[in-house]
Amino acid sequence: MILIVDHDPEVLEKAREILNHDRQVFLASTASQAFAMVEDLGFSVVLVDLELPGDAYALIKKLHDANPDLLIVAVSGAVKASVLQATKDLGVVEVLKKPITPEWKPVVERIRARRANRN
Repeated sequence: MILIVDHDPEVLEKAREILNHDRQVFLASTASQAFAMVEDLGFSVVLVDLELPGDAYALIKKLHDANPDLLIVAVSGAVKASVLQATKDLGVVEVLKKPITPEWKPVVERIRARRANRN
């Protein structure tokens, strides 16, 4: 199962369209909603928008601290070296650049396969 966390409903729906063909995709629009869903349902991959209102970096840290094996992907409209390093330091395994495109799907599947291979 995949969780996508973004405050933009259009991004969430586009992500569901692209990623939902083979996997169950769940959507969250706030950090608190996302954290509760991870605790209740468990996911193989969580995609977190770095422009999420509040503090996306705090959400990533909280998710990683509570679930060290959870694979977290950061999503950003502007991917800079400083952003890449900051997210990697928090445990992010990949950074995807917005807008969402069909090219995201093989990246997410590769990340999911990494988790399956660890189990």
